[in-house]
Amino acid sequence: MIQRLIYPPFLAGRAGLALLLLRLFVGAAFLFHGGGKASDVSAFAAEFQIPVALAALAAYTQLAGAVLLILGLAAPAGAAAIAGTMAVATMKLMARGEVFVSPHGHSYEASFFYFTTACALLLLGPGAYSIDGLFLPRFGFVTGRSAHPQNT
Repeated sequence: MIQRLIYPPFLAGRAGLALLLLRLFVGAAFLFHGGGKASDVSAFAAEFQIPVALAALAAYTQLAGAVLLILGLAAPAGAAAIAGTMAVATMKLMARGEVFVSPHGHSYEASFFYFTTACALLLLGPGAYSIDGLFLPRFGFVTGRSAHPQNT
């Protein structure tokens, strides 16, 4: 079923709480990341040597992804939005010759971290403590919460 590819069972208990914490952290971080880029799109475009239209698209994609993750509303779309922008950012930083971790300057560590975290959220789903987890099972879109003991 296509529904299972988009939304796995909504994890509850400790696993659901962990997903909530990840969604809130990444979402809050991208309110600042996307907001900073959106406030000066031209500077962002110049820093990464990309067209202003693409810079604006990246900034507003990050902001939209952040809101969706925080709310847990269409969370797979939010996670995919952030994963996509961070994949591009990581590739751009690697192409500039940045290293994975640098104690004295720029690196692609942060963008790659956010990419992997967004991918994890995309694969695991938003968890039971989300708008998706609250409403989608009620409408029969997905089967509901995972009842596995290890998730409590």
